[in-house]
Amino acid sequence: MSGPAAYHDVVVAGAGPAGCAAAIVLKQAGHNVCLVDQASRLVRKVGESVPGAIIRLLNRLGILGIDTLLSPEDHKRCVANASAWGSDQWVYQDALRNPEGGGWHINRARFDAALRQRAILAGIPLYAARVGPLERSPTRDLSQPGYLLHLKGQSGELIPPIQTPWLIDATGRKAQIGRQHRLPRYRLTNQMAAVYWIDSGEPDRDHMTRLKSTVEGWWYTALLPDTSRIISFQGLPATSGKLIRSPAAFVTQFNATAILPNPISLHSVIACTASDAGLIRMPTVAIPGLVCVGDAALSLDPLSAQGIFFALYSGIKGAEAISIGLTDPLLTTSALQAYQHCVDQVFTANQQLRNHFYLNEHRFTAASYWRQQVLSVILA
Repeated sequence: MSGPAAYHDVVVAGAGPAGCAAAIVLKQAGHNVCLVDQASRLVRKVGESVPGAIIRLLNRLGILGIDTLLSPEDHKRCVANASAWGSDQWVYQDALRNPEGGGWHINRARFDAALRQRAILAGIPLYAARVGPLERSPTRDLSQPGYLLHLKGQSGELIPPIQTPWLIDATGRKAQIGRQHRLPRYRLTNQMAAVYWIDSGEPDRDHMTRLKSTVEGWWYTALLPDTSRIISFQGLPATSGKLIRSPAAFVTQFNATAILPNPISLHSVIACTASDAGLIRMPTVAIPGLVCVGDAALSLDPLSAQGIFFALYSGIKGAEAISIGLTDPLLTTSALQAYQHCVDQVFTANQQLRNHFYLNEHRFTAASYWRQQVLSVILA
């Protein structure tokens, strides 16, 4: 037997950066909130760059700075960016020119774990489970339709159900809750990343973040806090898929770009994974009873390097909208509309950035990858 239903003002599905940010903001406002997510066993996770402006968002969560969240071994300042885009000539941008700094490279798995720990220390329950099929159930005051959530533990055990008037979908690109509501989602680009982590071996002194465009896509690399190096190739799924299946081909093609002063070797590969890097948009991210945040709302092009920033930003803004609705139900509609406008603005800014990059690579306009990216900018 699963037992009687517990009650929470808000249930957050997903305990990544977006979900934890939302839960912390709701707890700060005095609401009864919980997190539902299965424990992550990932040692390495894609998404290791955060901009200097992230400090403002961490402050909103009561976190003074990146160094109060992560140990010195888990974050490292980004000193400069270098790009060879539109030509083989490198263009450098020093972090000192950015008033908020160049940001950091982080141990993403530990960053996520640290945010979850902050949420737990704030008194937010975390159910190690996943949300099953949604069941409609009236709320306590009968003011609006609510939900009766049936949870399933990681080992299949049943957990007492939860009754709530509000859900936050922070389940990432899967958008599990939004899909159950049949909210439309549109894939604007069909892009995949082949991601490798390598052991630098000899002291790696290249501390810059590097981008380089090639005929089949573009490369990214950065030195991580543990002195390993992440290298990713973003291209069409067929191309990236071949590089995932053949580490030797990945190493050969990367070395051919001459992005780093010294070539990498096959035996230096630590791990690899494929990652969906497509731009996916959910046009409606907020309806009465449900707010979508992070990748569940908008999955950005990795060129923006704003994935974690948007996760925190949308989590905070989405939670603020719900808090307004819980405090004064008459303001629910306007609060949800304001949140929708915030997400729409981020999408527009991301498209402007993509326009700048993809329309300024003139060498490979006949190549399939670049044709698709240009069309996605023009037609979106």
